[in-house]
Amino acid sequence: MIGGYASAGAWGARNGPAFIRRMLDRERAGTFVALLLAELAVLAASVGVLVAVLVVSADEPLWLRALVVGAFGLTTAGALVWVVEAVSRWWWSVRRPGRLVLATAPSGAASTAVRRSRGSLATPLTTALVLPAWCVLMAVLTAPAPWVALLFVLLALVAGSRLAPFVLGRAAAGGVYLTPAAIELRWGVRSASVPWESVGGRPDDLTHGLGGAVDPAMRAFPVDVPLDVTDQPLPGRVAVPVAYLWLRADELAELIGWYAVQPGLRAHLGTRPSLEWRASAPSAVTMTDGDPFS
Repeated sequence: MIGGYASAGAWGARNGPAFIRRMLDRERAGTFVALLLAELAVLAASVGVLVAVLVVSADEPLWLRALVVGAFGLTTAGALVWVVEAVSRWWWSVRRPGRLVLATAPSGAASTAVRRSRGSLATPLTTALVLPAWCVLMAVLTAPAPWVALLFVLLALVAGSRLAPFVLGRAAAGGVYLTPAAIELRWGVRSASVPWESVGGRPDDLTHGLGGAVDPAMRAFPVDVPLDVTDQPLPGRVAVPVAYLWLRADELAELIGWYAVQPGLRAHLGTRPSLEWRASAPSAVTMTDGDPFS
């Protein structure tokens, strides 16, 4: 029986985040409502079980009771993180600017950028705060058993390392930076670069990545910050996290595909005329020197 529950839990941990992420990426009000209601139901159930365990285990030793309560408390915290993600994604879906800006790419080159909202850090920051707080609470509850309390203190120190990028200012929302030489990516504490020559045209699925990525090993930090719940990219590819970007995923894919097949246009990336791009009529843009931007 225990093996069956463990297998079900492993299956859910492997497939649940990808399913929820695809639901969130649809960015439809009905989908957000359904997903948020489901997550609130899970959160309510977790809290209900937690209260029931507190009542039933009243006569158990304090340290054992704390361990059992703590296990369900962690489940409750996980459900809370998903609620935060759904609310922040819904909030961003109605605030997306839908425009390009000029920005400095991670390599230092001038770029035409698709920024990412700082709301993208809501979920990793919540996770980074919840885990150490849970460990500290468990250390206090298990104080009658010093060896158990010490274990939770050590776990709190390990979990607290996820806060380091935020405290040191290394975690950044980043975005997608289009430079004349490459597509540069920045998310959390990670950076990557994809040469234009390796992009054959309009990407079918940005989530599953772009081929030919070159990791410039810039702004590296030993603690990674997951930007959002993303599917794993295919082998040999780098994922392009599309959540919280200022352009929708389809618009970004169209933009990348447009520059991929028109190398002559890339020289204008990082300049003000490149901001006039529109997915509906890109050939209508004209450079300031009078040359057609097509």
